[in-house]
Amino acid sequence: MKTPSPQKYPATTPVPTSSRAEIHMDRLNHNIDVIRDKLGAVELVGVVKADAYGHGSIAVSKALEAKGVSKLAVASVAEAVTLRMAGIESDLIVFAPPMPDRVHSYADFNLQAVVESRSTLEILEKAQIEVQCHVKVDTGMGRLGQGPEASVELIRAVENGAKTKLASVWTHFARADESDQPFTTVQFERFTDLIKALGGAPAPLHAAASASTYTFPPSIDPSLMSMARIGIALYGLLDLPSERPPKGLQPVMEFVSKVCAIKTVPEGTPISYGARWISPSVRSIATVSAGYADGVSRLLSREGMVRIGQITYPIVGTVCMDMFMVDLGNPLEMDSGVVIGDDVTIFGKNSPTCFEVADLCSSITYVQVCSVSSRVPRNYLS
Repeated sequence: MKTPSPQKYPATTPVPTSSRAEIHMDRLNHNIDVIRDKLGAVELVGVVKADAYGHGSIAVSKALEAKGVSKLAVASVAEAVTLRMAGIESDLIVFAPPMPDRVHSYADFNLQAVVESRSTLEILEKAQIEVQCHVKVDTGMGRLGQGPEASVELIRAVENGAKTKLASVWTHFARADESDQPFTTVQFERFTDLIKALGGAPAPLHAAASASTYTFPPSIDPSLMSMARIGIALYGLLDLPSERPPKGLQPVMEFVSKVCAIKTVPEGTPISYGARWISPSVRSIATVSAGYADGVSRLLSREGMVRIGQITYPIVGTVCMDMFMVDLGNPLEMDSGVVIGDDVTIFGKNSPTCFEVADLCSSITYVQVCSVSSRVPRNYLS
C-alpha cells in the first residue's frame, strides 16, 4: 500500500488566543522597589516557585536579576534546572529537601540545598558533592525541620562536613498573615533562643516571608536578620487583614479573555449545565472564551463578576471547562454596547480583583494566580 503524503498546512504566525494573562513588568519593578524600601539593609530573596506564582518564572527571574536581586528560591530541583537552562545565574535555593535520585543536580547546576534533618544531610554526604546548605529549623510550622535542640546538632554537623557549607539558618512562620498573632512571637523567640544557644549567628539568618515583613518588624531587624524570602508581595497580592494589598504594592497580573458569542434569550431560559440559573426576564447573554481549564474557578458559578469595559456583569450558570456565561441585562431596557471580541477582565488591578475572586472562592490569592493554566499565554507588558 502506498504511503500517503503528509498533510500540507500553510505556514502561519502563532494564532492568537482569546484568554491571556497580562504580566505588567513595570508593576513588578515598582513592587521590588517598594519592598526593598521596607526591608532596608535586609536582602531580598525573590521567591519564584510555582512558575513565579503563575507569572512566568523565567521572565520574572530575569527581571529580578536586572534589578540586582542575586538570590532566588524555588520549590524543586526541576524548577531550578529550568531557570539555569534559561540562563539564570543567581543563587538558587531549592526549598524541597534533596532526594537521592536528584542529588547530583545540585552540583551539576550549582544549586543550594535546604537541610532539615540528619537523613537529608546523609544524602548529601553520601553523594560527596560540595553544596551550600540552608538549615531549616521548625519553630512551630510543623512542615520541615527539627526542633531547636536537634537543630543545634544538625547545624554543627553541617559546619563540620567535608563538602557541606552552612549558607544560612532559617525558620518559617505559620500565622504571620494574622494581625497581632502571639504565636509568631513564640516562634521568633524559639528561633532567637536557638541562635543564643549556638553562641551567636553561625551564618546569615532569615525568618521573614512576605507577610511578616509587614506584620512583624523584628523579623526584618537588620541587627539580627540578613535576608527575607519575598514571594506573594512581589506580585502585589499580599493579603493582610488591614490592607489588600499593603500600601504601594500593585497586582502584576491581569487575567483577561474575550466575548465569543452574544444572544438574546426569553424569560425562563436555563443557562449552562444543571440549569441552575434561569433568566428572570428577556436577557442578553454573553459567552466568554475561558473556563475552569484556563483557571476560572467553578466556584464562581452564579457568584462571580467580570468587567467588560468599565462595567461589571454577573457570571450566570455553571462555569464550563472552556467557557462561561455573563448576564448583560435586559436588552429591551438598555443596550449594553458589548460586542463579540470585547475584552473580559476576570481579575486585575481594578474590580474584580484577585482578592475579591479569592473571597468568593473561600480561597487565597495564591491559588487564583497559580490556577491560571499553561494554555493561557503570558503576555509581558512594559
